[in-house]
Amino acid sequence: MKPELTDAPPARALDWVRKAVGRGSDVLDVRPLAGSTSAVHALTARTASGAVIRLVLRRYVRPEYLASEGDPPGYETNALRLLDGGSVPAPRLVAADVTGDECDVPAVLMTLLPGRPRKPPPATELADYLRGLAEPLPDIHSTPVNSALRPYRPYFADVRLRPPFWAKDPAMWERAIAIHTGPVPQGSSFIHRDYHPGNVLWHDNAVQGVVDWANTSTGHPHADIGHCRENLCTVGPDVAERFLDAYRAVSGDNSEYDPYWDIAAAVGWAPISEEAPDRPDLYESFVARAVARAART
Repeated sequence: MKPELTDAPPARALDWVRKAVGRGSDVLDVRPLAGSTSAVHALTARTASGAVIRLVLRRYVRPEYLASEGDPPGYETNALRLLDGGSVPAPRLVAADVTGDECDVPAVLMTLLPGRPRKPPPATELADYLRGLAEPLPDIHSTPVNSALRPYRPYFADVRLRPPFWAKDPAMWERAIAIHTGPVPQGSSFIHRDYHPGNVLWHDNAVQGVVDWANTSTGHPHADIGHCRENLCTVGPDVAERFLDAYRAVSGDNSEYDPYWDIAAAVGWAPISEEAPDRPDLYESFVARAVARAART
């Protein structure tokens, strides 16, 4: 991670945390957590009564990210408020400074959930893992929405994209890019928008929480399925399909799955990435299958 994402929060930010926790509180410990677009730190705080609480401070330190994505701290704040008290295992909002007037930059303070992301296990344990990964999705998609949620939009839909540098079949990627910039299947559900294994926390082989709600939108529930499938496609040649089966089993949703969602997830990352996926062959095959299915519909 780049230094601005791991550097300790400045004194002004920690003062804001103390104010949010309450008069007489203190911050005992600060440690960086993984983050790619914002600085995320786990904090241990002590209240005036002596209670110890564990929090997460997410600071949006990259102005270019804020400029390109609209209002991520506002989206995350709104999402956590909508999720509060529901059945989705999400952090609880403690405080928000969406403008950065009190903290040093726009920031969201929330409770720390137990657990950590889990890598896909060996094939013998994969069925339970995929089911666990799918189980939060029906509750996420049934969360009530409000007008502060932005509508789904594909990443980089207004950018002239080219096939990834590692592509073996550039012509196929050009077709994928054309589909990505075309009509979007419509929906009006609450969606995470960045649902993948790195945002799902586990402990003792059970899901404990779902984090990173800065991209929350309204849209078709299958947008989350496609995003997760794209993140799983390099685990094995049939893992993405098995995840779709797991989702159908836990949700009862047997509606037709539009290959657009696989394509949008892949094109929203691969052409602009400076790194190749772990298994370029599996990744390209995943996209090619989706493009072929789209051509038949």
